[in-house]
Amino acid sequence: QQHIINDFKQHAVAISVAILAALITHAHIHGGFTSWKEEMRRDWDVLMRKGKSTVAVNNNEVPAASPFAAPSINSIPTYERKVALDKAMEAYYQQHNDERHGDNSNEQRRSYGGGGHERARAYRRTAGLSFCPTAYITTISSSSAETDSTSSYSSSNNNNNLEEMEFLLPLEPSVRVLHSYYLADAFGVQSSLVYDDPAAQFLGTYGSDIILKEIDDSLSLSDHDDGPTTDDIRTVLESHLPPVLVNTEHICLLHQYAINKHTGRSIRGTTMVYKRPHVSTFYRNKLPTHSVNNMIATSKPESKVSAAPLTHTGFATKFINLSLHPVNLYWDGGRIPSGPRQGQMYTTLVGTVESMESIGTASHPGHQFYVTATYDKDSVLHRQTVTADEPVWYYDPLLADLSSEGRLEEMERMTKSNKWTTKQRFGREAWMTNESFSRDYLVKSRMMWLANFPQPYHDETDTEAHHIWPAEFFGQVHQVDTAHLYFNDMPPTLEKLTKQDYHPDMENQRQTMMEQFQSSSVKGGVGSSSSSNAGDKSMTLNVKVVSCTPRVFEVKRFLSPTEVQHLINLASGTTGNVRMEQSTVSANPLSRTKRVRGDTKADVRSSMGGWIHREQDVIVDTIFRRVADLLKIDEQLMRDHDPTDALGGDELPQTHHRVVEAMQLLRYDPGTGYAAHHDFTFPSIESRYQPRRFASVLLYLTGEGDVVEDGVRSQSTEINSDKALEGGETTFPRAVTTEFHDGIKIKPQSGKAVLFYNVLPDGNMDDLSQHAGEDVKKGVKYLANIFVWDPVID
Repeated sequence: QQHIINDFKQHAVAISVAILAALITHAHIHGGFTSWKEEMRRDWDVLMRKGKSTVAVNNNEVPAASPFAAPSINSIPTYERKVALDKAMEAYYQQHNDERHGDNSNEQRRSYGGGGHERARAYRRTAGLSFCPTAYITTISSSSAETDSTSSYSSSNNNNNLEEMEFLLPLEPSVRVLHSYYLADAFGVQSSLVYDDPAAQFLGTYGSDIILKEIDDSLSLSDHDDGPTTDDIRTVLESHLPPVLVNTEHICLLHQYAINKHTGRSIRGTTMVYKRPHVSTFYRNKLPTHSVNNMIATSKPESKVSAAPLTHTGFATKFINLSLHPVNLYWDGGRIPSGPRQGQMYTTLVGTVESMESIGTASHPGHQFYVTATYDKDSVLHRQTVTADEPVWYYDPLLADLSSEGRLEEMERMTKSNKWTTKQRFGREAWMTNESFSRDYLVKSRMMWLANFPQPYHDETDTEAHHIWPAEFFGQVHQVDTAHLYFNDMPPTLEKLTKQDYHPDMENQRQTMMEQFQSSSVKGGVGSSSSSNAGDKSMTLNVKVVSCTPRVFEVKRFLSPTEVQHLINLASGTTGNVRMEQSTVSANPLSRTKRVRGDTKADVRSSMGGWIHREQDVIVDTIFRRVADLLKIDEQLMRDHDPTDALGGDELPQTHHRVVEAMQLLRYDPGTGYAAHHDFTFPSIESRYQPRRFASVLLYLTGEGDVVEDGVRSQSTEINSDKALEGGETTFPRAVTTEFHDGIKIKPQSGKAVLFYNVLPDGNMDDLSQHAGEDVKKGVKYLANIFVWDPVID
């Protein structure tokens, strides 16, 4: 009997300890979140008492505490609401920094790049979406001021050719996915201030289902026959978020969910999409002679002139893995027609694709791809032949044969039985939403949606977005001033720059020291980009449109001969320690495959390449600053922002990395080139920032007729003409014109820069940005690449 009593006491103590531990854990978790939320609310209240409580939008005062709480704001159209929220957010950021770090904190932290990137901090993936009814979107007012505001909405996007598009999404699972995106954006405002990952923080610790459940509960408690009102939805959101982080579009999305939940009706939204302009608008002065003759012969008006059919039939293809396991994606190239492996079957590993992730590559009609398990490349799971009409391939071995309703039921069953993780389910739902949007996008824009929905669009009033130069007609010239003058003489010593060298005082001192080696005109050059004057503090670069679709620009005399020679010295090993290796063909580490020379189908890229950072020396740093001016972005975005003062660690968060890759130096020998490819990348579906290569800048170091001997560039003579560069043009084989069937070609010219954009103004990838490096026929071609990302680098 005593033995039983002792066992009972031991079990009672053990159970008591377990209960106590559970209570402590519960209090820690929920108390921690509550204290964080309350701290955020108290912080905001303090800011509102000390700071500005409103911001001006179109001569109207908008409450900064809740950008769209005022009824008068509901009548502002989609575009204007976006501007209002952006300004309210910026007011919040400024007040937060002033409160915690002092009025001069931004300038002090930017001295070393410690404040984070403004573009990343203000980024909202949902910024371009609207889910409010037409009455909320269309301005109905007799006020002349508001009428002007409405007209500016349509005209402000003319250069970007953006048009409003309505889209429909299935109620399930789109609302859950978009609701999570809105919350991730809202928490991103908080998280960016403490240098954290907002999507991981929110989705991993809180989850969006809590708010949806509260809305479901309010359906039965509502006093209205039609379900909860927008005020009811706002109340639910504001119980979880500071008022400044709640906006009308999120409320309208959840309101549609509430009123459509029992009917199954689709979610209706609007966004801005890019419409390619007609080719006839590309010729501002007059159409080419043959186009005019064709127009007369066929009695076609000028607006009906057709684009020349293109001989290049390539396109970008995208593969999405909806299975529960990673797979390998291979290209089946058939039999090799020539070379040392003639007659053998040739296959190329495109990359390993994780569950619920994607990968892309350039392709042609009829190309075949196949999928294998990562552990057994010989057992083919599925084959697919891609076409230009169906370039996006969803590999779905689980639910491919089920209806939409059946998929949701099966997904619910798999979730309950723990067949997949929460992350995998969210990824699948996100891809289902993306697929639905892509159908409406194709109908409206007549282009394939290659990005991940949603994407914010670029407009001219968004000061944090990267600038996109207009390309309205061939020969159009833009001018940009830069204070980063040419180096016409080499400084006696060149050393790597350190973090301290970027302090404003050190920068000013270095600039003063370098003035004796710099000028606003090229030494000995003809027709320099600006007049030469010893006292010049800036020079003007002419940015000329060479293609409207895709947007391609050239800048002659972007580099001086001294700067060109310096980069060649680095690439050839004359100076520095740049390691030149065989080039890879992708920015995606999962698909970086080196090619085997001699295999005809394998020779996609055959150059030698190396990388240098802007800190290499003062000349390279100046070139990066000049590139920033060309792109009209803050050069501080091209630096790593060091948050160690706030984190106390060495690891840089994604929002603090520079948005530019290291400069890539390339050397093409005779017989080498780069087949048609794209520079853009495909980000993870779960990434809040959706990082991708935004723009590419090519810097030609050698031009037609140039000779490089012993690392020294010079113009060819009769003696060494056999070594002069011939070939190596950069081609855009899908550029739209009325006269050329092979797109456009840009000849190499020493010191010239070529800029092109990899994305469209609506956030989609620009499939027509496909480009190639023609084979070098003789001589050596030197080139440098600079890739700029948006909004952060991956």
